[in-house]
Amino acid sequence: MNSKINGNCPICGAAGSQLYAVCTDFAISHEQYALVRCPDCGMVYTYQPPGEIEMTSYDKLSLKLELGGDPKGLVHKLYWHTRAIMLRRKAALIERLSYRKGGNLLNYGAKTGFFSSFMEDRDWNVTSVEKYHEERVFSLEMFHHRMIEVSDMNTLKPQTFDVVTMWHVFEHNQNPGALLDTFYNLLRPDGLLVIACPNYSSYDAGYYGPYWAGYDVPRHLWHFTPVTMNSLVGKHGFVLMHHEALPYDSFYISILSEQNKGRHFPFIRGMYRGLVSWYISKNNRGRSSSLVYVFRKK
Repeated sequence: MNSKINGNCPICGAAGSQLYAVCTDFAISHEQYALVRCPDCGMVYTYQPPGEIEMTSYDKLSLKLELGGDPKGLVHKLYWHTRAIMLRRKAALIERLSYRKGGNLLNYGAKTGFFSSFMEDRDWNVTSVEKYHEERVFSLEMFHHRMIEVSDMNTLKPQTFDVVTMWHVFEHNQNPGALLDTFYNLLRPDGLLVIACPNYSSYDAGYYGPYWAGYDVPRHLWHFTPVTMNSLVGKHGFVLMHHEALPYDSFYISILSEQNKGRHFPFIRGMYRGLVSWYISKNNRGRSSSLVYVFRKK
């Protein structure tokens, strides 16, 4: 594909972005969206997505999954069970790399508060930011953990936090550069920024093409590889110190991708393809379905 797209890259401002793929919103609207790639910085982004207000209606399914109580269906049960495992892995990663068993943590895009509550139980002082009212209410009722709205972040004091986390949130943000600048100011000099998101240079992304669930248009505005993630975050005062695979994502994303293709036995096929993806990523992290990046301030 080499069709030129009108307009400049939102990240670097370069002209001449080219069509990369055309993907479908399989979860909600079944609308199609173009993914375009900047020839200068290499960023792939969703072209002409809904605005921030309109995007709310496209997030209803994820809200339903988060707020749904007991999981129903094999895929959703898998999601809930692996989340419990990943909470421990995430906490261990943060405490290992920060050399802390407690401190001030900002969890941006905290959703229903499972991770925030888990870290509070490990003696972390957690400030959670969540834009959706339904999820803030769920967190308060379920965990007695009060979250703040995005607009309340301007009340936070600079250089207050030891760790800032974004778990599959960064790719949703309308202005990632401004958000990175905010986190730079909020982090202490030795603070860590943790970002997890899908990796479109993964084996399973190449296998499924436009059916790959990690694209999740139009909710995912930005589509990263390790190179483009490091380049973007590095421009805002951070340096990469560690990255690793999120191992269970290859299975979950592959199952959803099989469903997107409308194939028979999507769970079995997805588990097999996820296993292949996981095995490949064992020897090459750059081919992992999803990655978690840990940055520190320069």
